[in-house]
Amino acid sequence: MEPSASRPELTKRQREQVEDFYRQEAADLHRYACWTLGGRASEAWDLVQTTFHEAIHAWQVVGLHGPDRRRRWLRRVLKNKSFDLRRRPDVMPLTDDVPHPHTRYDDVGHRAELAIALDGCRRVIASMPPMRQAVASLVWGRSWTTEQVAEHLGVTPSTVRGHLREARRQLRADIGHLMPFLDDDEEGQEPAP
Repeated sequence: MEPSASRPELTKRQREQVEDFYRQEAADLHRYACWTLGGRASEAWDLVQTTFHEAIHAWQVVGLHGPDRRRRWLRRVLKNKSFDLRRRPDVMPLTDDVPHPHTRYDDVGHRAELAIALDGCRRVIASMPPMRQAVASLVWGRSWTTEQVAEHLGVTPSTVRGHLREARRQLRADIGHLMPFLDDDEEGQEPAP
């Protein structure tokens, strides 16, 4: 996500308007970016910054709009830019923890089974509604607590737990046969899928 090369010359008043607009909208736009990206919070601030770069470039027109129309414009730009990020695969190397290249045959088979299960998890989570994706990614992928996720996404902890419960149910239904440890989960806990 590269912002446009040259920055337009803005008047002092226009720069102040952009700064005020940023202060007013950045936090809400960040929450929206997290939701749009399915919980990939590390990329959300980059997306917010890129969106505001676009606002600077278009300020000659955007600055003429009222506050509500500016917000809608900002969210539309962010959503369009998020499509590019969501198309990029979120790949985790599966062999980072391999201590040496020579392993026993059963270790290789076990790793292959885990890789297949992990791919199934990614596929199922990617098919979930965006908020559920975000919750699952933050809790299981980033090891966030329910409270951290709730505060970050602007929802209640019970909403987070509900999304986790539904995500776990969907994983069990779709790929539980590949992941027997899903049946070991205690209700109310937040284990990795």
